[in-house]
Amino acid sequence: MPPFGKVLVANRGEIAIRVMKAVKEMGMKAVAVYSEADKNSLHVKYADEAYYIGPSPAIQSYLNIESIISVAEKAHVDAVHPGYGFLSERADFAEAVEKAGVVFIGPSPHAMNSIKSKLDGKRLAKASGVPISPGSDGPVENLDEAIKIADRIGYPIMVKAAYGGGGTGITKVDSQEQLIEVWERNKRLAYQAFGKADLYIEKAAVNPRHIEFQLIGDKYGNYVVAWERECTIQRRNQKLIEEAPSPVVKMEERERMFEPIMKFGQLIRYHTLGTFETVFSDVSREFYFLELNKRLQVEHPITETIFRIDLVKLQIRLAADEHLPFTQEELNKRVRGHAIEYRINSEDPMSDFSGSSGTITYYEEPSGPGVRVDSGITLGSYVPPFYDSLIAKLIVYGEDRISALQSGQRALSDFKIGGVKTTIELYKWITREEDFVNAKFTTAYISQKSKEFLEYLKRKEMTKAVIASVMYSKGYVKKSGNGKKETVSNNKNKWKTYGIMSQSSYRVLW
Repeated sequence: MPPFGKVLVANRGEIAIRVMKAVKEMGMKAVAVYSEADKNSLHVKYADEAYYIGPSPAIQSYLNIESIISVAEKAHVDAVHPGYGFLSERADFAEAVEKAGVVFIGPSPHAMNSIKSKLDGKRLAKASGVPISPGSDGPVENLDEAIKIADRIGYPIMVKAAYGGGGTGITKVDSQEQLIEVWERNKRLAYQAFGKADLYIEKAAVNPRHIEFQLIGDKYGNYVVAWERECTIQRRNQKLIEEAPSPVVKMEERERMFEPIMKFGQLIRYHTLGTFETVFSDVSREFYFLELNKRLQVEHPITETIFRIDLVKLQIRLAADEHLPFTQEELNKRVRGHAIEYRINSEDPMSDFSGSSGTITYYEEPSGPGVRVDSGITLGSYVPPFYDSLIAKLIVYGEDRISALQSGQRALSDFKIGGVKTTIELYKWITREEDFVNAKFTTAYISQKSKEFLEYLKRKEMTKAVIASVMYSKGYVKKSGNGKKETVSNNKNKWKTYGIMSQSSYRVLW
């Protein structure tokens, strides 16, 4: 019997579709919500029912608690799944859902209120026996206090917003001059993003990696840790590529984290999925607590892949008061191979990862053994400028890391998206870059390699421009009414339109 009859997914894009697939497979009805910008989106078409919740800006739609609760009541749903981002970690949303007599598929309001900020998490981590970085014990009142703390613990330091996530309000600082420069800016960014300007300071790790652990708990006090994910490849504190398991963490190192992470969950009675984020130092071989993300993660598919479990279905069953179906020992025995996820963002790596919006003019997904795509777009989809740039995720599997990299290289070459800029070409370069292949990287990898990959991307653009120019001279493209070059209809099926060049006014045929 299905855990619920009807589930509202309070999100959009690829994660809304991912959750709806699990909901439908479990024999339940899926309800979507959408903004003005998303009225023709794929997740709206995929749902069994869909309801309008407001104008395009997220604050008036996907962050509008009253509007979403109204839909939950109107549609007579039994449960609400928040996905990730938007309202997924808001205790007031979980409370509103429960007040409406509906099950919230996620942490309880009590658990979320126990860790309202990253500083709450640090206190609990310390009580659980998890190492924490030296730094301020609470919010830093002013710049003078910040300077004193930085002088005491030594540079480099991390200045962080106490509330929220997604990398906003986080800056690595190497000197007092830089601290003075970023302090007020970070306070302003934190307030704009999270409604609170509180900042705190931590010692920056030496040669840091970003490693996160998947915590899973039920309502009966049972906990497991589904190992770790390597999330070190980032830009502006936002993850780009993730792997499971980490290519550098040893079995005894991961196992020593299991007990304190489970104790952390026990302290706040955490009964769902949660992600225990840490910094890992290649020098000290120690993990240092960052925060507990109280939701499903973007990169959950790689954990699903190596453990052969469906985390979304498990999350739904835990919300329906079911017991964990395995022990830690049983879970450890399920691990197979290596998985890598590439976040396909509508961004231009050649322009400092600036967002790219527009209509998808060509779309072709990779397939084959060891390849999975979670996507929120198709041919003709509109990518609006109002939300996160993530439009799809490519997940690849191999019996070992080298095999997974090879699968990724082939799948990235097969993945074609036109109409918007994406990160696909960047990943093609990264998967063949020597340091990445040898797993020798830190969170500074993207900034350190920017000159090399920008040169590569420019060469690719120039090559495409030359090809497009030759095609134009041979009559395969022509000018359209808006001055751009368009394809000429012909019987040569090998020509496929998949995008407009940034360095050329030609449409590429490949």
